[in-house]
This record gives sequence, structure tokens and C-alpha cells, in this order.
Amino acid sequence: MHNLLWLQGASCGGDTISFLNSEQPSALSSFEVLDINLLWHPFLSREQGNDVLQIFENILSGKTKLDILILEGAVPNGPDNTGKFFMFHGRPFRDWLADFCNHAEVVMAVGTCAAFGGVVTGHENINEMSGLQFLHNQKGGLLGSDYVSRNKLPVVNVPGCPSHPDWIVQTMTAVLKGWLHMDDLDEFHRPKVFFSKLAHHGCPRNEYYEFKASAVRYSQQGCLFEFLGCKGTLCESDCNERLWLGRTGSCTRGGFPCIACTSPLFPDKQRPYFSTRKIGDVPVTLPLDVPKAWFVGISGMSKLACPERLKKNAVSSKWIS
Repeated sequence: MHNLLWLQGASCGGDTISFLNSEQPSALSSFEVLDINLLWHPFLSREQGNDVLQIFENILSGKTKLDILILEGAVPNGPDNTGKFFMFHGRPFRDWLADFCNHAEVVMAVGTCAAFGGVVTGHENINEMSGLQFLHNQKGGLLGSDYVSRNKLPVVNVPGCPSHPDWIVQTMTAVLKGWLHMDDLDEFHRPKVFFSKLAHHGCPRNEYYEFKASAVRYSQQGCLFEFLGCKGTLCESDCNERLWLGRTGSCTRGGFPCIACTSPLFPDKQRPYFSTRKIGDVPVTLPLDVPKAWFVGISGMSKLACPERLKKNAVSSKWIS
């Protein structure tokens, strides 16, 4: 039996909701298949008050082994690095959290807030939020850059706003089976199997992207990169291949620009948010998967070669033959 403690910091709860939408297996089936005993979850468990405190004390005393600790939501460190913005039973939540991390066999940060700080650090971060082991793209966070759990792994980051249920379940599977090692994580401690591709890969608008046939308004069929702020060429995730919501959709499939929510820098503070920022005619957010000079040089040629069909369809809300 593997004991799991799931905690929530500064969180909207979206990662829990995403996890509950897991399919093949379902969320509850995944617990059964992986032989997971849920010690406590603030939304899903019945225990309250002193019963929760007893669960916590059993972990910290060593009476109850903690196989997986999952944090959802950012770590509240304010005001003035005291952590007193979020208290539990007379102690800052972050102090409880740090103690649990020292007892855990594996620590997972689920969602971009837990991994990198996320939405709540997106402006001036006046509440002094951080991720568990990163603040944006800099190592540190609550635990510091040198932290490793009892199985010698750093915090395993499974970002997303929210994280895809597959990413959560399959990462839990990998760590419990002993399949996940340092070489399987990228520089931001994300499992490479999910985060070594771009959301751009598999996007159904890629033909428009190749010929730079762009939408200028939402609901149009063209590429969303040139004018509407799509960051699919920067977002390291397999969203457009794995798909969401019953394996049917993704942001770009729904006509919405990718916001690169798995990035350590999400949200990136660019304004206006859903408009592509440029220097001259060159987007600031150039793609990660091609040399920048090549992209700039080939864009004009691509537009010249664009078929008339794509030009018409790009600015249409309906397909045109």
C-alpha cells in the first residue's frame, strides 16, 4: 500500500478537477491499480480539524510512511517571508509542507503554481508566492535548489494550468514503479515524456502556420500565432497529440490561442495578453523548434507561396472549398 498526501497551497483547485476527469483509468481506479491509500485531500476527504492534525502528526513522527506528497497550488511565503498569510493549527502552512517534504519518498508539484509559482506570481508577487523548488525559471523556491526526497529525486514538476490528468496519473505510476530517474527529467524537473514536444506539434492549424496564413479575429480558421498571441510554438507539452476532454480537444482546436501554461514563465506578463508583441513585423516570441534567423528569413517566402485556398480560409469562420 502506498500512502498519498495531497495538499493545496494558493490554488484554484483546477488540478484536482482535472485529475478527477482522468480516463483509462479513472481517478479512483488509478488509486486501486496503483494500490494508493489517500491519507488526506482537503476537498476529497472527510476528515477535518483534529483528525487531520492526527494524520499530519503520524506522518511527522514516522508512524505513517509517506510514499507520495503532492502539492497543488503555490507556496505562500508572505508577509516578509514569515508564511503567516496561510496558517494551519498555529503554524505557517509552508512549515508543515517543508516538514512533509523531508519525510516523503517522492514529492510531486502538480500544476504550474506548485511547480513554478504560476498565476499568483504573475504581476508583482506581493504575497511572496513561490513553487516548491522553483520560482519561475530559477531554482530555489521553498525547498532550495539542492533538495532531494528520500528516493533521491528533486521535486517532480508536472505543470499545466491545469495539469493534464494523464500527466498526473502516469507520473504517479512512474515514481511508484521506480521507472522515473533524473535522466527522465528536463532542466525544470518535468518528465521529458510529456514536455519534450511543443503544443504546436499536432495542431490542426499547422498548414496555415507553415504558409503564414493567419487569423485576425477569433473564430477564424487561420494560424493564431502571427496576430492573436498564440504561444503553441513555445509551450513544451503534448497537448495537441494527447488531447483533452474525452480525447477530443485542445486550446487551439477550440479556436483559442495557446497560453504556454506549462512554461516556468507562465504568465509571461506580456500585454495585451492575446496579441502578438512584435519588433517591427517580427514576433518577440519566436518558435523554439526552428533557428530564429531561419524563421525570419523564410516567413516572407512562405507568405508569397501561400495557396489562395488558405488565404481565404484563414480569415473565414467556415471552411471554403
